Amino acid sequence: MIAKASHAVGRSVPVILLLLASVTAGSAETLAPRDIRQNLFDTCFVSANEGWVVGDLGRVFKTTDGGATWLRQEPAGRDPMLGIACIDGKQAWLSSIAGRIYKTTDGGATWQLQQTPAKRNLFKVAFPTPQRGTAVGDFGTIVHTEDGGTTWKEINLPDDFKLPDSALDSGVLPNDALLYGLSYVDAEHGWISGEFGTILATSDGGTTWKQQKTGLETTIFGIDFLDAKTGTAVGIDSVILRTEDGGETWNPIKSPFTERSYYEIALSPTHSWIVGGQGTILTSADGGKTWTEFKTPIQLASEWFRGASMVGENAYLVGGAGLIYRTEGGDAKLLRAASAAPASSSHGGAKS
Repeated sequence: MIAKASHAVGRSVPVILLLLASVTAGSAETLAPRDIRQNLFDTCFVSANEGWVVGDLGRVFKTTDGGATWLRQEPAGRDPMLGIACIDGKQAWLSSIAGRIYKTTDGGATWQLQQTPAKRNLFKVAFPTPQRGTAVGDFGTIVHTEDGGTTWKEINLPDDFKLPDSALDSGVLPNDALLYGLSYVDAEHGWISGEFGTILATSDGGTTWKQQKTGLETTIFGIDFLDAKTGTAVGIDSVILRTEDGGETWNPIKSPFTERSYYEIALSPTHSWIVGGQGTILTSADGGKTWTEFKTPIQLASEWFRGASMVGENAYLVGGAGLIYRTEGGDAKLLRAASAAPASSSHGGAKS
């Protein structure tokens, strides 16, 4: 599976002219997990120990020791970082508001602002190869690169793309589907998920996309695949969908809850994870066929989890107020607690 990213923010954004620039990460600061308090929207790991978490107010944190300590990087002021894709410990891309994408080739010491033709929020970015990448966002926005982001072009939705009649009757424009989820399983096969039950698939590396039928009208936030045939998508109203034919058919999977919002999914053949609102974490030991609740502390019931990254048998799960879980096999531990923060201060104190 390819590491990936995604996020929900408002639709209206200012139109800002994008200029190519190189931004040096600001004052480097090493933090313990308990010191990270900003909302985190996404995460990408290249090994069990090395990866990034990103979020609100321009926050970008990198760890090389499995989350014990984090180096704060500042690529672009206080703009929210909505998604991240990483190839290795040196190369990574961030997606942000107003069509902005930032790239690093030196592990985050410096970041280059890449121009895209989009002017809208980009919720998710994915790179199946160092050269080929896609980002998705507001108003059906899809941008694509074949040169590592040096140039980006806008990709149109399929000509036969269709929203549910209920959406059109409520005044939604025909192509106005917010796209939240994005997953490549290899260099050719990828999927996008979004509002109104939208799932799109590509078999040519992101050049063209085909709409797949889900039978839903609710938002599908997260999507991930084990291989070119087997995948799972999750969304609001406790929706869990599974396919074993590349998305030609999607079938509902029983959820442990009836009224939860699921925001992201990370699949592996043995230990998979779904994260969502109300402090929700679900786990699967059979590649996503069945799901059970992973109990989190009652104090987290008012929080949410938004991002997940799987590498081998380890996953990192991130969310509001700087929450970061690290999983090993079927177990998950809150890094804030592991760094010896008092339980009573889980949501207080200074924010970094």
